[in-house]
Amino acid sequence: MHLNDSETVHDLVGIGFGPANLSVAIALEESGHPLRAVFLDRKPAFAWHPGLMFAGAEMQVSFTKDLITMRNPRSRFSFLNYLAEQGPDRLAKFINLRTFYPTRVEFNDYYAWAAARFDDQVRWGTDVTEVSAVPGEDGVELLRVSLRDLAGGETGSLLTRNLILAPGGTPHVPEGVELGARVFHASETLERLERTFDDPSAPYHFNIVGSGQTSADVFTHLRRSYPQARITTNVRGFAMRPEDDTHFVNELFLPDFPDWFHGQDDDFRRRIIDGYALAAHTGVSYDLIPRIYREYYEDMVSGGKALSLRRFTELVAARSEPDRAVATYLHLDSGETSRTEADAVVLATGYRYPMPVPALAGLGAYLRMETPERYAIRRDYSIACVEEFAPRVFLQGFAEATHGFSEVLLSLMPVRAAEIVEALAKNASVQTR
Repeated sequence: MHLNDSETVHDLVGIGFGPANLSVAIALEESGHPLRAVFLDRKPAFAWHPGLMFAGAEMQVSFTKDLITMRNPRSRFSFLNYLAEQGPDRLAKFINLRTFYPTRVEFNDYYAWAAARFDDQVRWGTDVTEVSAVPGEDGVELLRVSLRDLAGGETGSLLTRNLILAPGGTPHVPEGVELGARVFHASETLERLERTFDDPSAPYHFNIVGSGQTSADVFTHLRRSYPQARITTNVRGFAMRPEDDTHFVNELFLPDFPDWFHGQDDDFRRRIIDGYALAAHTGVSYDLIPRIYREYYEDMVSGGKALSLRRFTELVAARSEPDRAVATYLHLDSGETSRTEADAVVLATGYRYPMPVPALAGLGAYLRMETPERYAIRRDYSIACVEEFAPRVFLQGFAEATHGFSEVLLSLMPVRAAEIVEALAKNASVQTR
């Protein structure tokens, strides 16, 4: 697939080819709609949170919430079909595990297996440098997507009738933090450990910031991989709290929930988001918390003093020095500050989906904002736009405030993808009349 294809008009260009847009590619194939699509991704090949692929770390959602099963359980793209294609015993042995929760490593392999079916539609190692409007007789009819090959530096462009963005969240770095060799976001954990901390028997001191699932996974990996290390975990609250995946609360992720949620007023939606945050954010898998607590207890019994949990502490500054990381914390209970020196500070501080999206800066005059920080997003996940703007610009991951918790999780990806494909098909029929 050539980088420059400035004459062909595509029905869809997708930015990012992680699980969300992979779900769209599957929905397109299974829909029967003859839509021409191409996907662009900065990575050289498929990878899903590679810095967090810790051995033994489990998914927080059931394998039935894969790329397709919630919408079409008979699909060849299901996780169970992936297992069946891995060899004669793989499916049977997975069943024998008696679990709904595969490891992240296995689920990443499943995603890569599915993504390989669409290699002819994906341009890996490609950066989107600009999206611009192409005027026609009756207003803007097409979009031009400008590209740069990250390996060779070549540039080019594509024309499309519609655009869908699923770039994933941006790692959140707290104010006052300077990233460096020894201060890094958790999404880079494996790479940074391999590069700088290659002695598993060394008495390193690791400082983890955060109290959610990522913090728990990083702690577990460090404890297994560096048995002589000290680990200090700083949390803003009193303790890690379990995710709320109880039965009634989990109905937040039923397929019809986004439709109901989108119809509510903004204040009511915010009350739900705030009230049930543990269903989607900051909560740790219920089975993992007692295992971590046991690590703390056994360290106390042995007198090792290797593990420390510092409560009510907020990171206000951090920097890398040649031989150490230095962090400053505000103690929320006393108002005092303290300084911590460690070999590394790992920021398990989550992700953000900032709007306006930088890639869409060239379309700012056409896209409507609901607030200064948020696009006006239609029920079909497209951004509301001015009347003379024909293309649809869809977002995946950015609409939690209007569509609910499933926006930033895996649960309803297949359903959302099918809704977007149907909206694309309707828009394509209008544009080609």
